[in-house]
Amino acid sequence: MSSELTTMRGVRTVRRLALPAVLAIIAVMLFGFMAPAQADNVSEIANGLRNNKLYVSTDVPNALPASDQAAVRAALNNAKDVDIRVVVTKSTAQGVTQPQLLQMLKAVQSRVGKGDIYLAVTADDKMTGLAKKDVLSSKELNQLIAQASGSDIKSRLIAFADLADKKAKDKASSSATTGFVVLGLLVLVVAGGLGFFFVARKKKLERAARQMAELKASVEEDVTRLGEDISGLDLAITDPKLPAEARDDYTRALDSYDAAKTAVERAQRPDDMTLVTKALEEGRYSMMAVRARLAGQPVPERRAPCFFNPQHGPSVQDVSWAPMGGMPRSVPACADDAARIMRGENPDTRLVNVDGQRRPYWDAGPAYAPYAGGYYSSYGGGDMLSGLLIGTAIGSMFGGGWGGGGFGGGWGGNDSGGGNNFGGDSGDAGGGWDFGGGDFGGGGDFGGGGDF
Repeated sequence: MSSELTTMRGVRTVRRLALPAVLAIIAVMLFGFMAPAQADNVSEIANGLRNNKLYVSTDVPNALPASDQAAVRAALNNAKDVDIRVVVTKSTAQGVTQPQLLQMLKAVQSRVGKGDIYLAVTADDKMTGLAKKDVLSSKELNQLIAQASGSDIKSRLIAFADLADKKAKDKASSSATTGFVVLGLLVLVVAGGLGFFFVARKKKLERAARQMAELKASVEEDVTRLGEDISGLDLAITDPKLPAEARDDYTRALDSYDAAKTAVERAQRPDDMTLVTKALEEGRYSMMAVRARLAGQPVPERRAPCFFNPQHGPSVQDVSWAPMGGMPRSVPACADDAARIMRGENPDTRLVNVDGQRRPYWDAGPAYAPYAGGYYSSYGGGDMLSGLLIGTAIGSMFGGGWGGGGFGGGWGGNDSGGGNNFGGDSGDAGGGWDFGGGDFGGGGDFGGGGDF
């Protein structure tokens, strides 16, 4: 009786333990294999592409077998002139659209932070992608996608890698050639510009030196003329019969001559002639004062030099005169030139050498502006000369008012927010799927880093 009870208890225990196990097996058989696999997300894809140029989504493991994956990776690694990253993902039959793939690629690229071209290939062998603008344009990318033919995903990816590497190499070579050509042209332009600059500068300096030599020779004539006129007075400065005032004026004339002579010897540029002619004007007036005192006449008022020829000394009156082709204006004149103008004759004009020709000093060019300015510096300077010389070659030099040394100027010595060079929303993403027709409507979302 005891053994029968023990046997019955054992059977019940087995039944009690076996039932849950059987139920668990049935549950696994009914539901376990029906649970959906977790799809890859953007972060997982990006992590896979950081150190590997090929990523095959876990939900399509058979789209590219392991042996094919090795061949594709070898082709991608052999592309030396371009960095291509590839994602193999689910087919279009599962609702994948081109815009979704491009959105996913952009998100992956922004996380990886390197690579020149990103491709997405579906399990049913459809391809799209995006590229850096300086590597491939969208048109070039679409052309390569179309040219990468093959019977399977492996063949197409190997062909694309080869085509893209050659294209990048050709563009880099072309860009380098263009750069060398541009650099060469730039060197030629700079060399030509420098050559032109130095030639022009040399000619300018030579012209300035020639004009300065002509100007200096003319001013030396004025200095010499003053010295001759002073000597013509034939005065003995120590003669006790000489009036003290005449002696003083004579001394001032000699001092002015010495100052003019020293200034012209030191002159290096046209502006320096202002000091010379200012001293000559002082000496000319002092000579007039000496003559008046020796003749027992009143010393004349100090007036501006004779406009027609400052060598004539101070003017005695103003006369109306017009240069050839110009308007009449009132100019100061010495007695002899005033008389000539009144008779309708030409005045005795101060002629100077310009390129081997004799011209009136007011028609000799800007170099003579300081020469004229020194003579008239005590009589309104540029304000006076701007009226006297309107329409002449040096008249424009006095337009703004005259001040010391102001003559002959020039004399003397990924387009989008990420910033990774990829296009904006569409940017340079390869637009063309490599097959015709079809409706790729909504479905799925690659935003955020959520499930793909």
